Amino acid sequence: MSKKKKTQILEEDATPYRVNGAPTKRKLHCIDLFAGCGGLSLGLEKAGFQPLLFSEINPQAAETYIANRTGLDIIPVGDVYNLTDLDLGILKTYWRYKGIEDIDLVCGGPPCQGYSGIGHRRTFKLDKQDIPSNHLFQEMVRVIRCVKPKIFVFENVRGLLNARWTPEGQSGEIFKAVLEEFKTLTDYRIRWELLHAKSYGVPQNRPRVIMVGIREDILPHWVQGSLLEVSFDAPSAIESGFLPEPSGTPPTLVELLSDLEDPRYLSRTATTEYPNEAKNGIQRSLRTTSDGHLMHKGDPLTEQEYSNHADYIREKYAHMIANNGEIPKEFKTKKFAQRVFPREWNEGGPNITATSLPEDYVHYNQPRGPTVREWARIQTFPDWYQFKGPRTTGGRRRAGDPSIGIWDRDVPRYTQIGNAVPVMLAEKIGTHLAKILRGELSCKP
Repeated sequence: MSKKKKTQILEEDATPYRVNGAPTKRKLHCIDLFAGCGGLSLGLEKAGFQPLLFSEINPQAAETYIANRTGLDIIPVGDVYNLTDLDLGILKTYWRYKGIEDIDLVCGGPPCQGYSGIGHRRTFKLDKQDIPSNHLFQEMVRVIRCVKPKIFVFENVRGLLNARWTPEGQSGEIFKAVLEEFKTLTDYRIRWELLHAKSYGVPQNRPRVIMVGIREDILPHWVQGSLLEVSFDAPSAIESGFLPEPSGTPPTLVELLSDLEDPRYLSRTATTEYPNEAKNGIQRSLRTTSDGHLMHKGDPLTEQEYSNHADYIREKYAHMIANNGEIPKEFKTKKFAQRVFPREWNEGGPNITATSLPEDYVHYNQPRGPTVREWARIQTFPDWYQFKGPRTTGGRRRAGDPSIGIWDRDVPRYTQIGNAVPVMLAEKIGTHLAKILRGELSCKP
């Protein structure tokens, strides 16, 4: 591509802002709370946002976040409780000195250990109201109130919608408490929706609660008090234009992963070079580096390390692949039910969800579990994205033990990926919000 043509494309992609009628260009800036390994941030970056600060208490996930953003001026914060109002005031002054008068977006998905289906597999005798991480949404509200971003985005698991503080409580009481807390941000119009990642072209189901708040001065055409109050029964973020309409067709797992299949995997602990050329558009997209280089057969491949399964486990997996997922009677366990990756989606689309437990699934063609790289692709992380910390760890160490006050958890690579927001979904949400900030889209009551 000629330098002139490349410059023209870059200029066309850069949307002008208008200040006093004159077009100008301005970067969008965001803060990512409870950022994990950076899936939400990466999608927002692809949509044109630049992170200024991220908070992540787990050192393994934080290391992954930082390792993929070397050279960027992003301030790391561990425990969000240590990010005081005084700190935020000083940072706002610092950012203003750098020419950043307003923060465009604060986003975050507070840890969901107490709400998720995976969390429910653990039998801890502890009410959800006694789990400290279940109250972190209050800290997110505090940060928003102090920073006053133009838009905020809250993300969490579907289980939040019917979670109870105690077994005797009412279904949905936790989400109602979350809504009430965010409604104290009186300068914002708030809408929420239960999204399914598959509706946006992501190759998994992954339902997520997404709440969006837009500062009232960003919506000057709305009449004060003209909207119905945000409530549990009004999931209208898409109708109101706060979130994008569904778009995109999810690739099948064969379309997504087939270029990673190595016929010699049994004789290797890992495949360190691409064994095939990219076969379709989604594979080419994920194999393209951050500087635009497409990775070819023989180029370095990371995170394609194989689990060392015992022979009887491989026998079990081979039987499942050959018999439509049927588990032989002698291999059945009460612990959990494994499934074979489907080669095709059914009529309703993707029916799997990438969680912190990759051992729930078996590869569709090879008798083994998914690799870290394959797990990351299901979350639409590009292949250049690197993950830090242990590859996996024991289930108890992943969960901690809240019943005896152990809150610290290991967050190995599989768990980091399973906890992330799918990059493609984050990019589509970010692109939509960027258009609102640029005045290219309007929201409606």
